[in-house]
Amino acid sequence: MMFNESPRRKQINELVAWGHWFALANILMALIISSGYLLSSPIASTPVSITYMLITWVGHISFITFFGFVLLLLPLCYKVKQPRILKTIGSIIAAIGLALLAFDVLLYSKTGFHITFSSAALLRSETEGQMGAFNWLQWFYLLLLIVVWLMFQLVLANAIHKRIKRFMKVHIGVYVTSAFVTCFMGSHAIHVWADANLYAPVLQQDNMLPLSYPATAKTLMSRIGVFDLQDYKQRQNLQFNDSDISFNYPPKPIYCSVDATQKVLFVSLRNGSLSTEPEGLVDNGFHFVSDTLENDYLMSVVYGLPQGLLPSVAGSQPVTLALSKAFNLDVSMYNHETSNQDNAEQKPFYSSNWDEFTKKLNGQQSGLFMATVTNEELASIDLQGLSATTKILFVAQPENSPYHKLYSNLPLKTTMSTTEDIAPTILTQLGCNAAPNNYTIGQALQSPTRAWAVSSQGRHLIVVHKGLIMEVSKDGSFEIRDYMTNEKVLTEIDTNLLSRSIKHITAFSKQ
Repeated sequence: MMFNESPRRKQINELVAWGHWFALANILMALIISSGYLLSSPIASTPVSITYMLITWVGHISFITFFGFVLLLLPLCYKVKQPRILKTIGSIIAAIGLALLAFDVLLYSKTGFHITFSSAALLRSETEGQMGAFNWLQWFYLLLLIVVWLMFQLVLANAIHKRIKRFMKVHIGVYVTSAFVTCFMGSHAIHVWADANLYAPVLQQDNMLPLSYPATAKTLMSRIGVFDLQDYKQRQNLQFNDSDISFNYPPKPIYCSVDATQKVLFVSLRNGSLSTEPEGLVDNGFHFVSDTLENDYLMSVVYGLPQGLLPSVAGSQPVTLALSKAFNLDVSMYNHETSNQDNAEQKPFYSSNWDEFTKKLNGQQSGLFMATVTNEELASIDLQGLSATTKILFVAQPENSPYHKLYSNLPLKTTMSTTEDIAPTILTQLGCNAAPNNYTIGQALQSPTRAWAVSSQGRHLIVVHKGLIMEVSKDGSFEIRDYMTNEKVLTEIDTNLLSRSIKHITAFSKQ
């Protein structure tokens, strides 16, 4: 006796086959849409990084698209008896999924964030802000776009279903699946190697795609004896966190003069705390200082840029120093960490020793003096005596305080500042009236234009406003602390302020 395939079984097979072909069509569309990530991310510069970028893009996007089919649509192929209902549901799912992908591409190109629960508040604020300005015609076009996109998915679903018997005779599933799986596994294998070797051109792409969690295997490899975990940690500590931002510095021409008769001193107490308040100087309040190396810190001061942007300006002379020298204002700099090193790159601005620096500071009637000092070196400076003839900016962390303070005898009009504010404040005091945003992300504290400040901590964005420090990572997660106590604060993120801060720092870096 011969048993024929039941009609229901035949229908299920056709629906499952339709689902596979429908998923393949949407994978191809997802790859086209997600190509925007490649254009918005740092361009890979090596053969390995280029290969990794391409196979990761193909493998990851195809994986999450097919996973969505398996999770949401495949079970319905066995449960739903009406093909029309299944095609409608599948079209709605595909339309929503690809729309979210397109929105995420736009968000990433604009902010560097992906859609996450942590960034939901930012997204809501941005959406409300944009849609709030819509007129009826724009709303009509938006609604029309949604309808057209859904209709396109319905037409595609029907077209595939009508030709499903013909498609079932085309046996390409093994080849397509093999290609996608090879890309997916290959990308993770390359990342395991890159992570073990701290290969930056690959590792810098970790945040390029949504829902991406590249594989690492350091612990496993160390257990089987093919990887030295201790050596890795040592190399990691020495690894400089390079930036992929590239721009001309300064991004705009600077037209201003400098008063060569002025005498300005900037001093920062590093690796120590202030036991008593300095006499002759006014406490200007909270001052944000990122955790950087000594030389990186002083470079952030003179450039007026956060640490993450410093690699992009390597080889360019800071505007603060260039203008001073151009108008014959003597410049002296001292870094206690490198005072005993003969570093040619630091000359001619750096003084070789503390005695030489203090001799010029006490003996000259004018000049720009900048130094990072220890408690012992600070004790040899008469700040009170110098305050009569010198304009002083002094940064220190008082004892039993979680934050730094800025002390000064300048007429400052804000009680909150960052490292990036020092350069424009100095240039303003020296008589330069050029707009600070032409060369820095900071602002002149004598005439602040913003009630908030922006900086960076590693790869985290820092926003300071109303007694709070908002620290935002690249994936959109954030932490808010009270800068007076350094304790976490359970409050909603100011999404409008965050959006403005992101635009401020990215606008500068992309000029």
